[in-house]
Amino acid sequence: MKGKLRKNIPTLIILIIAGEMIYTLPYFRNYYYDVFLNAFQLTNTQMGTLGSAYGVCCLISYIFGGYVADRWKTKHLLSISLFATGILGFTLLLYPPYPVLLLIYAAWGITSIMTFWVALIKAVRSLASENEQGKAFGFFEGGRGAAKIIESALVLGLFAFLTKQLSDKLALTSVIIFYSVMCILLGFMIMLLYKEPGNNNSDELKEKSNKKFDWAILLRILKMPTTWLAAILILTSYAMINSFYYITPYATSAFGASTIIAAALGYFSQYCRPIGSFGSGIIGDRIGISNMVIIGYCVLAIGLAALIVLPGKPSFILLLLVFIAIIYISMYALQATHFAILVEGDYPVEITGTVAMPLMIIGYSGEIFMPIVAGACLDHWSGTDGYKVLFSILLGLTIVGLITAIIWQRVTKEKRKANVLQKREMIAS
Repeated sequence: MKGKLRKNIPTLIILIIAGEMIYTLPYFRNYYYDVFLNAFQLTNTQMGTLGSAYGVCCLISYIFGGYVADRWKTKHLLSISLFATGILGFTLLLYPPYPVLLLIYAAWGITSIMTFWVALIKAVRSLASENEQGKAFGFFEGGRGAAKIIESALVLGLFAFLTKQLSDKLALTSVIIFYSVMCILLGFMIMLLYKEPGNNNSDELKEKSNKKFDWAILLRILKMPTTWLAAILILTSYAMINSFYYITPYATSAFGASTIIAAALGYFSQYCRPIGSFGSGIIGDRIGISNMVIIGYCVLAIGLAALIVLPGKPSFILLLLVFIAIIYISMYALQATHFAILVEGDYPVEITGTVAMPLMIIGYSGEIFMPIVAGACLDHWSGTDGYKVLFSILLGLTIVGLITAIIWQRVTKEKRKANVLQKREMIAS
């Protein structure tokens, strides 16, 4: 198992790019909002409904994604998902009417989540040995951030060039073609490069995993305290990821930041993502994933507390940027540990899909309630008070996450000791 991740780096890079590119088609309309609106002759309400259709199907897909991932081969699921997403992208070139667009976005909710996301997590886990899970997911999340930076810069440059040379609609067409072709090419590359992991498990839970998805395994997983603790860890950290974009209007409202600086803050998060993810993965494998999680929550709490108490004056704008960087880096550091920490909970790779079912349903539920909570705070409290109440709620969730991580360490004490011994034996050999 020594050096397993290093041998699989080419495959990991393909998975990283695929994990970023498959979501460009469902979301690119937000980056080219006005052009998309005019090209497809939509109203703002219809534009928003496309996102709702995608979101509803994503929620349903989270429920069944684990079942699908443990039922069929990972390679086939990933490839078919990318093929289907790309083909659906090509249908946009017909500039179909609104009802057809709704169906396309709903279908993307299935192809990018139900048949793809959990299978992708399972694939990443399989590329690394137990003592490399932090690096694997750190590189995965950080790589997705780096891929996003490169992809958005290239496509935006292409769009700007073609807009001047041709027209907005033809430039949008080129963007659609690029994303669709990339998805299909990545599907072929995964089909050629990815190899299904062998199964050499020994204990009862792992032997049952040979049967692929098994409801008895799910029931047993639900009885394990680590399952619920992991779900809370994802929920409390993902709530920040669902809400960080409220920092931008807060900077404008409280600190008088210009619209340019405010926009830069949004992009700034993507530059912090590789730092947080890579750092979390490397450090996590050295000191233990749960230790890294505790550090991440502590740093995030400091950043949020500072954001709340910092006086809203233009003279403090540079200090604000420092605290925002702290929040972004720790936020993505925690995201990189969402599935890496499973190695401390004694879950074999073969049942990753089954484990992911409760984790995703509970952990990603912040996508549903955090926008509602944020909206209620901003409507109820005027001015910057609403933002501070929202950040206080996020600080409270961060503290809950910190306490949960400490409990996790106590519950997984024996398994973590076994991991340390295994790591020493590997080094000695």
